[in-house]
Amino acid sequence: MREYEVVDTNADNIGGCSLCGNKNANNLGYRRKTNWLKDRYVEGLRYKVLRSAKFGDMGMIEYAPGHQAWRPVEAEGYLVIHCLMVLGKHQGKGLGALLLDSCLRDAKKSKCHGVAVVTSSDAFMAKSDLFLKAGFVPVDRIGPYELLVRKFKKTAPDPRFIVARERPGKRYSQGLTILAADQCPYVSKSVERIAEASRALGLEPKVIRVGSAEASRELPTPYGVFCILYEGKLIAERPISATRFMNIMRRNAEHARGSEPGGDILIDKRGSATPGR
Repeated sequence: MREYEVVDTNADNIGGCSLCGNKNANNLGYRRKTNWLKDRYVEGLRYKVLRSAKFGDMGMIEYAPGHQAWRPVEAEGYLVIHCLMVLGKHQGKGLGALLLDSCLRDAKKSKCHGVAVVTSSDAFMAKSDLFLKAGFVPVDRIGPYELLVRKFKKTAPDPRFIVARERPGKRYSQGLTILAADQCPYVSKSVERIAEASRALGLEPKVIRVGSAEASRELPTPYGVFCILYEGKLIAERPISATRFMNIMRRNAEHARGSEPGGDILIDKRGSATPGR
């Protein structure tokens, strides 16, 4: 094996790989992510692991064709990166660029318009620095989320966010609803902790599994694979801790006591102490 090798995974070899830094095959999130990947390969998704003989799996990149992206973006003809991560102790060695180059080569080979990625200054998503250095440029933004693109064809249409904040409100207008996909192996733990905390408040949560790329693009957040709705209103747009959830619910209760019935629901605007991407 060379010093570093980018391993292209498939349904047969994914079981022996680290998933977003998680190596515990008994972990619920790991198992859900493994099964999710096995269902996605036939849709054109690529999950690649950066591996070395000395350190094992050191990082990963995941991307899909625009029409199969699990992000609320319109990016037909592009590859869309879901995640790019290098473990903390291996950062600063140019390894992220190796993973990104692999995706760019695939996009050129497939004659795509280019590559797009959603970045964020908050937790749980890649930051923009690596992509800007590689020639990506911003084309759209919602709050801390920025959509970047590197085009191969200057005349190609820009990708764009298609987030509709109010879209799920009518469907989930009562009680507490958690919408979650298995795309991220850390989502399961967040769902469990928030469900437990909500029951302590006397609320029985409704957990809805997001089962397709199309369904993920209907979520009211650029994160695309997780959100929490209360009484039809978005209160968290990415995985959060149980403590953060309790703080949000407390603030909303205080806000409701000081407002007219039917007043605005407060949305969490801060990240939580969760694994970075």
